[in-house]
Amino acid sequence: MWGIKVFFVYAPRRVSCRRCGIRVERMPWAAGKHQLTETYAWFLAGWAKRLSWKEVAGAFRTTWDHVFSSVEMAVAWAAPTRTCRG
Repeated sequence: MWGIKVFFVYAPRRVSCRRCGIRVERMPWAAGKHQLTETYAWFLAGWAKRLSWKEVAGAFRTTWDHVFSSVEMAVAWAAPTRTCRG
């Protein structure tokens, strides 16, 4: 944000459920071990539709790889609903 690095330090809580066993709480801002929050990844993917990936990376002071992984996430999300028009 504004060229300032922001880090989330959070220890997810674990819950013991009789039916499911031990589970770790879901963190809505992140998925797996991705370095970007889901919201920021969608933001970058949206801008990548309008500008080149290099321009998006430069404008938001991130790497080309982060833009690429954001676009990849958006494409993977939309893939099950896509139909072939041939």
